[in-house]
Amino acid sequence: MHEDPHKSEMGGAHLNGHGTGAARMVRQVKRADDKLVAFVEERPLVALGVALAFGYVLGRVMTRQG
Repeated sequence: MHEDPHKSEMGGAHLNGHGTGAARMVRQVKRADDKLVAFVEERPLVALGVALAFGYVLGRVMTRQG
């Protein structure tokens, strides 16, 4: 089967003029993901510490809310 080169990665989200915004968002998310992966690979202990601190703060906030 041949893929249509005009179809975006969003599976037809380019219809009604929404394709350029959706494609740009996909590129931005992919770029952010690549940066995050690179940061974790370069500084795994710092990334772990940040994740633990964020989880602790989130847990404290959630237990106070409910």
